[in-house]
Amino acid sequence: MKLLKIFLMVLLLAGCAGTAAWNAKQVQDEFTDKKSCKVTYGSNFGKGYVKSLGGIHYYPFIETFNNKVIFGIHNDYNSPVGDVQIRIDNNEAILISYTETPVYYTATKHNVDLSYLKNVEGIDQNAMQASIDASMKNVNKITSPYTATSSDKAKLIINQLKQGSKLKMRIIGFGTNSVASTTGEYELGESLITSLASCGL
Repeated sequence: MKLLKIFLMVLLLAGCAGTAAWNAKQVQDEFTDKKSCKVTYGSNFGKGYVKSLGGIHYYPFIETFNNKVIFGIHNDYNSPVGDVQIRIDNNEAILISYTETPVYYTATKHNVDLSYLKNVEGIDQNAMQASIDASMKNVNKITSPYTATSSDKAKLIINQLKQGSKLKMRIIGFGTNSVASTTGEYELGESLITSLASCGL
């Protein structure tokens, strides 16, 4: 029985290694009908087993959404990530802060009724509303299940990925003066190029 368990474990891990490449997936939101294309490292095969071993495992992704391109990092628990440092081959290391993370979904508009302050001297209702909006936006970024960057920075990373052979990544955390994870390494190459092309990148 013990030998059978070992054999199954080796077979499962071999299957994970065999599928540890880049894949593209087209997604359409079932409520808004907005479409996105996402390139991820690996497949869902075996991730449940990896998750059961304990600890948090991080994965890079590239996504086109709302005519924007983002590069980000998520984990298998969909919990907040924090700041991330990446390096592609011998290029200069790039820090991605959680504060850069685009916010696509939010539960409310955060409008607060401040009409009771309209006759209070020295109170700027517009400034207070702007402060509330900024605070809630920051909360959404902190609690986001991924850390990501967009625009020119994401395009720079993607260009380096296309030309590179290895991506290194580590989690810094939320403003801590220490590294919150070991260094993860992800092979680049043909499967990434093909997947990016499937998403028009």
